[in-house]
Amino acid sequence: MANPSAAIVAIAVDNDANATNTSPEERRQGLRMIEALIFAAAEPVSADDLAARLPQVTDIGGLLKELQQTYQSGGVNLVQVAGKWTFRTAGDLFLEMIRLIDLHG
Repeated sequence: MANPSAAIVAIAVDNDANATNTSPEERRQGLRMIEALIFAAAEPVSADDLAARLPQVTDIGGLLKELQQTYQSGGVNLVQVAGKWTFRTAGDLFLEMIRLIDLHG
């Protein structure tokens, strides 16, 4: 569960060169693969680890940024913690989740 005081860090990456060489279908599949790997991981995953597992995906940084934007208004957010990526409960829901867990614990 997310800690509301945990820092959420946005990444700034120049991906223009990589993004122009990727078809929309390849980009969509890359987004799906990155999302699935982060979701399934027991611990936060670095961009370098994602790149090693997905050598066919050339725009890891750009896709992470896109996923982060996609999830920014949801119940879970894609956040960077200590340089690695993970999904966390949205900060505004943290206290409500604690209350629900305590009630149904």
